[in-house]
Amino acid sequence: MTQELTEIEFKKTFGNGMTDITESETDEPIDIWTYVKKLTENQIVNRFVYEKELVEKVYRNDLKTFDHVLLPTEKQNVFLTIVVDLKKKIIFGHKILDLNTEYGIE
Repeated sequence: MTQELTEIEFKKTFGNGMTDITESETDEPIDIWTYVKKLTENQIVNRFVYEKELVEKVYRNDLKTFDHVLLPTEKQNVFLTIVVDLKKKIIFGHKILDLNTEYGIE
């Protein structure tokens, strides 16, 4: 089962800031790919992204309670974000993050 997060649920996972841990993280990651497979079957994630296990970036909040795993989409600056609850070691849900709309990026 997958869970699309509301804007409020998603924003609560940010803490006071996010740090890019894409290259530096050494913790054992939580396997997101079974969850992503379900999103692919529901045509939310591109099959190529799933098959190649493409990850654009990984961010961790300052409280070290949530990771945001950004998967690329077909649109520039738009990502499918998988939110991982680090304390419970589960996938909390997902949200489309459109940086074009959110931050006025062109």
